[in-house]
Amino acid sequence: MKVPYSWVKEFVDIDIPASEVAEKLNLIGIETTVYKFGNYIPNITTVKILSVEKHPEKDKLFVCKVSDGEREYQVITGADNVKAGSVVILAQPGAVILGKEIKPVKFGSISSEGMLLSLQELGLEEKSDGIFLLDEDTPIGVDANKVLDIGSDDIFEIEITPNRGDVLSVKGLSREIAAAFGLKRKDYYPQLPSVENSIEINIQTDKVLRYKATVIKGIKVKQSPLSVRLKLIKSGLSVINNIVDITNYILLQEGQPLHAFDLDKIEGKITVRNAFEGEKILTLDGQERVLTNQDIVIADDKKPLAIAGVIGGENSKIDQNTQNILLESAVFDPTSVRKTAKRLSILTDSSYRFERGVDIENCSTASDKAVSLILSLAGGEVKTVKDLYLKPYQPKTVVLRPSFIEKILGSKIEDETTIKILTGLEIPVEKEGEEFKVHIPSFRSYDLEREIDLVEEVARVYGYDKFEEDYPKIPTKIFSKPKDYEFDTKVRQFFLNSGFTEVLNYTFTSPDFYNTLSLPLPKIHIQNYILKSQSVMRDTVVVSLIQNQVENLRFGRKDLSIFELSSTFFDDHESINVAGLVSGKLVDGYNYTSPIRSFSTNRDWDFLSLKGVIDNFLTFLGLDYLVSDENLPVFLHPYESANIIVMGYTVGYVGKIHPKVAAEFEIPKNTFVFELKLKYVPRDINENPLKEGYIYTYYLNKRPIIYKEIPKYPPVKRDLAFVIDVNLKVGNLIEDLKKASNLVKNIKLFDVYFLSNSRKSVAVSVEFLHPDKNLSDEEVNLEVEEILNKLKLIYPDIELRK
Repeated sequence: MKVPYSWVKEFVDIDIPASEVAEKLNLIGIETTVYKFGNYIPNITTVKILSVEKHPEKDKLFVCKVSDGEREYQVITGADNVKAGSVVILAQPGAVILGKEIKPVKFGSISSEGMLLSLQELGLEEKSDGIFLLDEDTPIGVDANKVLDIGSDDIFEIEITPNRGDVLSVKGLSREIAAAFGLKRKDYYPQLPSVENSIEINIQTDKVLRYKATVIKGIKVKQSPLSVRLKLIKSGLSVINNIVDITNYILLQEGQPLHAFDLDKIEGKITVRNAFEGEKILTLDGQERVLTNQDIVIADDKKPLAIAGVIGGENSKIDQNTQNILLESAVFDPTSVRKTAKRLSILTDSSYRFERGVDIENCSTASDKAVSLILSLAGGEVKTVKDLYLKPYQPKTVVLRPSFIEKILGSKIEDETTIKILTGLEIPVEKEGEEFKVHIPSFRSYDLEREIDLVEEVARVYGYDKFEEDYPKIPTKIFSKPKDYEFDTKVRQFFLNSGFTEVLNYTFTSPDFYNTLSLPLPKIHIQNYILKSQSVMRDTVVVSLIQNQVENLRFGRKDLSIFELSSTFFDDHESINVAGLVSGKLVDGYNYTSPIRSFSTNRDWDFLSLKGVIDNFLTFLGLDYLVSDENLPVFLHPYESANIIVMGYTVGYVGKIHPKVAAEFEIPKNTFVFELKLKYVPRDINENPLKEGYIYTYYLNKRPIIYKEIPKYPPVKRDLAFVIDVNLKVGNLIEDLKKASNLVKNIKLFDVYFLSNSRKSVAVSVEFLHPDKNLSDEEVNLEVEEILNKLKLIYPDIELRK
């Protein structure tokens, strides 16, 4: 928006250089640039047209006699709006217009001694129709630069944020300037005679907040006085006629869009309603618009007259024959105006302001100011006024605490300063005890809602440059980290220390991977997915790790040791899991390989290597576990995989990818994975997150570590070979062996030998230890015999191999 500094001075008594004002506006958050209105042009003067005759040799040219009061000039022009008696601007020989020097020149046999100028030729308008006509009482023979303030008046051009619609007017900008410099803003309020409210206005939509209609009869449409036109020109608006110019004048001055209808073109009553689907209107820009029922129109009984808040219609515009008008001053719903303007690709000065919110309390006052100008400049008489205030503004009160201001800004602002700043911004405030009661005015209702908003107002006007630099204050109090955060960090650090690389994946994935793994699809699907490969929310992390492996193989990377700690999703909860995938070489330090007789730094991953990592992990967390080969995931190898069981619940698995699955994914056949359920995350905030079957639950409830005295007596070792059924699980046998005697302290499996199709030999090394004495061979033999008797109660056909 462009605002002449001279117009601002009508509302604020200020005599400060425009550059300083612009700098101050930038400091208080109003982005502002300033420049001069036009460039001074030497040798241009005001003249009066004495006569106008058609050029005898050129059909489209006119020969004018003009006078500057001292001498007469003969000027030839092609402008068709020249007439005797008009006061215009003459570029005398020597003047430079649009880069060309004006010289005497002949058109046919007739010479021209200058050039009559339009605003375009003065560099003040992009395109002009005809020469610029000054007021008839303008003095002649004076410097035209002074008459038009060319090169002397300053123009502020401001850019606002969407929440500051209150600044989109001379009034609003003057308010900001007055507050910034501690000055008082002036205003005027015209007094109009009261008239009857007989006009019928029918409101049929809730998108109208206020609608005021004023009927004025007997007006005369003509050119606006130079004082009005010049303000519009300086503000970048075109001049049309006195009625339209006044509506634009008030829009710029007050920020209130107005629209004038030719009353005699209205058929019936005025109705503000939703447009009919497919309804058409020819707008003032000459285009036919097709409307929807989401658009709001002002209509009569037969046709739409205007698109509410956006643009008027050609069928009711003001022209030279207009004698009676209906002046509309309204407030429409900002969202509705924005949607309509965007859909129709129309940006007008009215829609720009309505979208950002206009002052509903100023709606009537702005209308009165426009009516007062119309009566003064166009004549006429007010016949009817009707003001429908459908949704009155409800004043809001916000409590502002000085302590909160100091907390946010880091500096104490004196109460008197706070009151002065807010009052200067025309925001009513009163002190009650230790607090301020701030009453939000209607012109800031779209912007100020909370206490923090008021702190920003105080800070920006007080001046951000006044706050002293300071070091950030760091509290000395140490805040304890949440236990679940420490647990996640502990898990992550274990796998990093174990040589794994952490990966991060999206939590949505492709259903094709589930089909290849023979897994049921997850329950949660993404309805508005962009790619089918990202259309389901995963319920296992391993599927993402296999995708990582496939991608790495494309780049020739075969040796992988990766893990991810992330979320999986289910109907009523989420689960935080840790999963890993390994393939290729395992780097574990220097190893001497006897047959090759060389040192190496790696070996191939296998099931026992990865199971060892999981064993170390659970031991690291202080948890005991068992393994089982029952109900394994279908995509795992049945003989090189195991479920992990803690406290009777399956918390995860470790194993080798089934060869058929590996072949379908085209990944190495020796690919091993694991996945462990760490934490339960309920969707119901009231549900207990410590659920059975999750490692974090057992980690929190694990038994404390009890330290014992180092045994004083040495253990006695015995190698025992048990002959058992071939289907008996070795792990179950070892667990029962531990329970069979209190003297058994350590068991190590060292051989499994198949004797027949039904029997196998399982050899273990067992350590016996008594805390208070040395064990003799006889005592150990008796203990072994007792152990065998107890095992026979569980496994009747068990034998001790000799």
